[in-house]
Amino acid sequence: MKTLSSPHINTAKKTIEFSLQDDGATHVSVAGASQVCLAGSFNNWAHDTLAMTHEDDGIWKIEIPMLPRGKYHYKFFVDDKVWMEDIENPYREPDGSTGFYSILTI
Repeated sequence: MKTLSSPHINTAKKTIEFSLQDDGATHVSVAGASQVCLAGSFNNWAHDTLAMTHEDDGIWKIEIPMLPRGKYHYKFFVDDKVWMEDIENPYREPDGSTGFYSILTI
C-alpha cells in the first residue's frame, strides 16, 4: 500500500521520489505498461533517461537527487507513446496542448 504522496521530497536523504499507480482515476492506464519514464524541465524533457522501476505492489517509482530551489514542470511518459500528469500531485498547469504539467516546487 502506498504511504507517501508523489512527489515526496526527502530532505534527510536529499532526494525526490516520484511514484505512479494505476488506480483508475485517469484515462491513461499504466496497468500492463512495460515502461514508464519521468521527464521534465529539470532534465530538458528527455523522456528516455529517467526510467521508473515497477515494484511488486504495482507502483512505478524513481528517486532522483535533490534539485536546486525553483519551480519545475514534469510528466510521466508511458510505453514510449503517452504523456500523463502525476495524478497524485494536485499542483498542475495547462501544458499548452490538451493536458497538464505537474508542478514540483523546491
